[in-house]
Amino acid sequence: MKEIFNVGETILLDGAPLALVTPDGVKAWIEDGVQHSLRYDQVRDPLSGQMKYRCLYEKDGSDMPFVLVGNPDSHEGAHVILFDQKPDA
Repeated sequence: MKEIFNVGETILLDGAPLALVTPDGVKAWIEDGVQHSLRYDQVRDPLSGQMKYRCLYEKDGSDMPFVLVGNPDSHEGAHVILFDQKPDA
């Protein structure tokens, strides 16, 4: 699974919808030479209430940012991957 555009729930960034991408999708972008950039923003984890970081990608040619999610075919589904600390980019 590379990119996911609708999993039944809308995730917003500054009021605008986000597309979803899995780690395998990002690997495919790299293998295909797709230009992209990444950044992190801080969000509140809905389960723990703690502040965490989510990874956002901007892909050349797409007007919509992508948020990194787990594989929808896994037992956890296409959940937003959150980091306790901001990873080195």
